[in-house]
Amino acid sequence: MNRSWAASGFVTAMLGILLCSPVMFVVAETKLYKWVDANGNVHYSDKKPKGQAAEDISDSLPAANIDSSHEKLPSLDSISQRRQQDAERKQKQQAARAQRRQKACREARRNLNRYSSRSYFRYRPENEKVSEAQRQKMVKDAKARVSALCS
Repeated sequence: MNRSWAASGFVTAMLGILLCSPVMFVVAETKLYKWVDANGNVHYSDKKPKGQAAEDISDSLPAANIDSSHEKLPSLDSISQRRQQDAERKQKQQAARAQRRQKACREARRNLNRYSSRSYFRYRPENEKVSEAQRQKMVKDAKARVSALCS
């Protein structure tokens, strides 16, 4: 099978690339000229005028049509770092909440054990007398607190 170069897709693609590349470089290297005519009017053009002195001002102008908005946006790295820090902070807060809840549960159970024991009220340092009805109410409240905190 004999294949001609003209029909080859590779050659066609390479030809297209070679033909387009000079155009890209010409567009990137466009010059801008400034001159004043005989009437004192200032003109700007990408073509140098014939028979007239013109100043090349290409280097003195800032680049135009360049999107620099991405420079103002936070980088993806900083966003992911912030999300990770937020997740770590939430995890620490949840752990602290769980610790406080466990501590409150232990305290509630300790109080329930105290209130259930009649000897606690006999030998209280405050020497405050508590009736059996008050003690039963304290035990009931302590059970409710234990079930709320320890479940």
